[in-house]
Amino acid sequence: MNKYFKIFFGWCIFLLTTSCVDLDQEPKSWITKEQYIGIPQDITQVQKSISGLYNSFWNQNYGFSCRMFRIGIGADEMVTSPKPNNAMLLIQNLTPNITLNTADWGTMWANMWSVITGANAIISGTPIPTDSTETAYKKVLGEAYFMRALCYFYLVRLYGDVPMLLSPEDALQPQPRVSVATIYDQVIVPDCKTAVNTLPSTSRSGNSSTPSKWAAKTLLADVYLTMAGWPLKKGTEYYAKSAEQTLDIINTAGLSLTPVYGDLWKEAKKAAANEHLFAIHNSVANKNPTQYGKSFYPRDYNPAGWADYYGNPDFMNATPSSDRKAFNYMLQWKILSGAIVSWENSMDKYPCISKYYDYNQGGPATNALSNGLTPLYRYADVLLMYAEASNLATGVVNTLALKCLNDVQNRAGSTVTPTGVSSAFFDKAVFDERGWEFLAEYKRWFDLVRREKLSSVKPQQYAGSVFEKYSTYYFPIPLIQTQMTGWENNPGY
Repeated sequence: MNKYFKIFFGWCIFLLTTSCVDLDQEPKSWITKEQYIGIPQDITQVQKSISGLYNSFWNQNYGFSCRMFRIGIGADEMVTSPKPNNAMLLIQNLTPNITLNTADWGTMWANMWSVITGANAIISGTPIPTDSTETAYKKVLGEAYFMRALCYFYLVRLYGDVPMLLSPEDALQPQPRVSVATIYDQVIVPDCKTAVNTLPSTSRSGNSSTPSKWAAKTLLADVYLTMAGWPLKKGTEYYAKSAEQTLDIINTAGLSLTPVYGDLWKEAKKAAANEHLFAIHNSVANKNPTQYGKSFYPRDYNPAGWADYYGNPDFMNATPSSDRKAFNYMLQWKILSGAIVSWENSMDKYPCISKYYDYNQGGPATNALSNGLTPLYRYADVLLMYAEASNLATGVVNTLALKCLNDVQNRAGSTVTPTGVSSAFFDKAVFDERGWEFLAEYKRWFDLVRREKLSSVKPQQYAGSVFEKYSTYYFPIPLIQTQMTGWENNPGY
């Protein structure tokens, strides 16, 4: 067992330390583990190594993007095609299968640990000089702390209790799973705070491809917001902590919403730094594409798509009419016969999510791979987190909270929430707005979980599911991991 554990985590470290490339992510300047751990460290080499963390987090087209879209099918914003042998239907129906969906659990698990073990190697293996370059080194290492916190944040939300690895040596011995609360208290929150205190106000890249101090504060605010809800349920105190972080960003960072929502998703404008705080910048040419191509087009489209992801008609119909809604959905298209068909009369009878269509490589539905960016945090997150957290912390809808919500609604071109509404009404308005604003941005599943709303938005699927039976929202630890380590899997698997 010890042998296999070492092999797994050693493989993760190897992936990180041999995929450290320049920030543009072109496959050059390869650095081996031995070269990296060697002392002294040159700051340019440290930068290249940290840039490798982003490659490992992404893990190309069928890594993070693909798996989070597939796992997100469990929420209510998207559906998948009823095409034969589509294993995503198991997740959509809240009947995830430990073997049939094994690539989803296994890939996300491996991705996150690959980044964590790589971050550990960088943090432990980079001595901080005590000269004029000290601050520069700390700023760069802040990115490693940010990425380690981010990956642990995904792990505990998807899998619950996980091992706590904080050094390269920890990965060489079998480690037990430790509680979610411990991971938050001893890893995620401290790492976020270190990132906040060391990262620069303007990111190393000058855009969202690397995190800034404000991206780290946004992550910390998200962490507190999640800790306030399921499973820790720390409540008012942690809503207040989240509100404190986002308030500082609003008052200090100088960020702003992109005036036109659709401009956020244009290839030519993806490097704009006013709203996007942290994102993976995708490029087919640089071998880190995303799957915004054929996967988001229907089977009867001309040319035919793969129909992996559609909009949920119920969710779409509940979305208020707005410019944002018109941009996010394609409701009719030319089919293979040449005729124009509405989504209601199409093969699968689902509307398409058109949010990322400007990123298509070579034309609509002509390629699986595409350019663009994969957003993880944007300023709209900050505004809506403050609105939610401040209200739930105090039970009062303050003027700024209402303005934050109204700013997002105004940009969307939808009706704004008026003054004088109750705390409960406002909370629902903010939660709904998060769903509409962040359509297909990997947030809906986590929002439903932390607020325990899965049963209300998918009552038929939830009834009798593993989530209802065991009062949990966790997915299975990959089977190979439990076999190698002897860990007990999550309930129901």
